[in-house]
Parts: sequence; structure tokens; C-alpha cells
Amino acid sequence: MIIKNVEVIPLRLPVKEPLVESGGIFSELDHVVLKISADNSIEGIGEIEAYPSFERPGVETQAGIIAIIESHFLQCLLGQDPFNLENIWQRMDQAVEGYLRVKGGIDSALYDLIAKFLGQPVYNLLGGRVRDEYPVEGVGYGISIGPPEKVAQIARDAVNAGYTELELKGGDSNPDSDIQRVQRVREAIGKKATLKVDFNGFYDPKTAIYVIREMERFGVEWVEQPVKYWDLEGLARVRNSVNARIVVDESVESTQDLVKVIRAQATDGVHIKPTIKGGLTGARKLAAIAEASGVAIIPGTSAPTGVGIAVAQAFIASTRQIARGMHGSPLDLLLEDIVDSPIPPGATRIKIPNKPGLGVSLNEKVISKYRVD
Repeated sequence: MIIKNVEVIPLRLPVKEPLVESGGIFSELDHVVLKISADNSIEGIGEIEAYPSFERPGVETQAGIIAIIESHFLQCLLGQDPFNLENIWQRMDQAVEGYLRVKGGIDSALYDLIAKFLGQPVYNLLGGRVRDEYPVEGVGYGISIGPPEKVAQIARDAVNAGYTELELKGGDSNPDSDIQRVQRVREAIGKKATLKVDFNGFYDPKTAIYVIREMERFGVEWVEQPVKYWDLEGLARVRNSVNARIVVDESVESTQDLVKVIRAQATDGVHIKPTIKGGLTGARKLAAIAEASGVAIIPGTSAPTGVGIAVAQAFIASTRQIARGMHGSPLDLLLEDIVDSPIPPGATRIKIPNKPGLGVSLNEKVISKYRVD
């Protein structure tokens, strides 16, 4: 089996309601879908998430993603046996450093291609399945920063609908507003759900310590990226000053990043997102380091379509030790998903598909509708 063609499809996907984070607003998703075809007509699909990604350094725009594929990665793929995945990674790394989102999308498409050829789900290539479902950490892709009473109402409705894990977005110019949101949420939901707050690196260490200590009074158990990605000393200071478990996301893109964070004793957990951290190849390496170091594994995605969700599901299915669920249906955020048979919006617990490959196929009508010329 030889790779014969790589099709790059840029998309502009509208959202139902903008997602507000500390760094900016997600008002649309500019993703790139890959189709990698072999000489036997089998096709693997992958996804690359582009901007916006306000808090991460060096994230490529959609045009940049297309350019780097055409200028550097096509030559690493065409004519190669997709089973030689390590060799393809070596070729990509020799061609250009970094670009883990782009390499991860390629990696996902190759896993899909190989698994379809074998007639197996992707997770069987990763050691098999240890779970067949997972809880959704709602609501959507985290409850946006907003008026405390609105956030509390969203949380109340979510718990009444069956969510047992909630994520709130934090990082307000007025730190007391963050605290008030958490207080209102806890008053609204009682003890029916666990809480994680994601600050996306917004605060300085001193302010983060103050805010987290206040939030702990209302049962916040997990705090994600309270300070800037580069401030490992600050992360360690926060971790040693609070009881909530600290999770890093933006601080860890590569395996080298995770080693540095662990050496700095700066985290209790790591958010592993295959879609943006080197695909399934990168995610499994991160998971091995985390497991060996006693660091909790929080699975997840950034803001994917059904393709990216399927990649994360393969990781969840085959990873023994995970600490929480992950985001739910892309239709919680997007007007339309790009896959056939998408996960229903509002799903609170999701079954992992057992179909060959990633278990999803593209809805070509939707692809055509949102394709960028």
C-alpha cells in the first residue's frame, strides 16, 4: 500500500454562539481537513485546528497550514507506505521542527487509513480498548465567561440534563467576578457535579493563588493553566499554595515540555489533546511520561469537528488511566458537524464507536457548503 494523494480542504465553520475565553472569542472555526489516499483507493481522514488559539505560541493560520503541507510535508508522504509511520514522522521532523498540529492531523489520517485497510478500529492499533464510553465534561467546550447569573443558569440546566462534570472558563479582568461565578454555580447545582476552572494562562501567580483559594470554598477540584505557559516557577508556586489539583495545557505541546513541567514540580495533571499535540503518536508518548511520573491524564480536544473528536475517542478508549471525561458533541458549538451520524448535541455520556478506522465518515454536502475557495 502506497500513499498516492493528499487532499487539503480548508473550512470556515460557523458557531451557534461565540465561546468567550480569557484571551479572546471563538466566533468561527477555520479548520483544515486532510484526505490521504492510497493506491488501493482506501482513504484516511484527519483534521488540523487553526486559529483562533490566542494563548498558544506559533499556532498556524489556515493559509499557513496549507503552505507548510505543500512546501514540506507532501514530499514526506507521497510514495510512502503508511505502515511506516515512524519513518514518516522522522521525515517530517527532519523537514521542519514543530508544527505539531499539522503533523498530528497527518498522523490521525494515517492511523485511519491503516486501520481501515486492516478492518479494525484505530484503538486496536494502540493496544486495544480498556473502556467503551466516557462522561462528557460540559457544557459545550467550557461555559463561557459571562454574567454570573447566566453562567449559573447554564450550569443548573446542565446538571439537570445529566452532566456530572463541568468546566467553567475563567480569567476575568476583575478576579472577584471569577470567584462570584463559581459561587453562583455551586449554589445553583449543589454537590451534583465536579468543577474545573480553565484560566487559559490569564493570571499572575499571586492573583491566581488568591482566586483559587477563594474558589476552593465552593468545591473547585481542578484548575487548568492558571498562569502563563512559560512560567513554570509560577505554576509550581501556585500548585504548592492551593489544594485544588493543577492541570497544564498550554505549557505542554511536546514531550520535552512535559518533562520540563514535571521536573519543575509544576503540575498534578496534563491535558492531552491528540488533535493539537502530535496526533495519536504524540498523545501516547505524553501519556507514557505522565503515567510513569504519577501525573493525571486529562483527555481532550481544543474545538474540533467530529473528526477530531473521533481521534480523541481512540486515545480515550486505549488509555488506561484518565482522570476526567472530555468535551462532548461538536454540535454543542458548531451549527453543523462535518461527519455523517454526528454525536447528538447535549450528550452527557458518549459511546466510543467500534467501526473500522476512526469510525466516522465525512458528510461531503456539509464539506462543500463550508469549504473555503
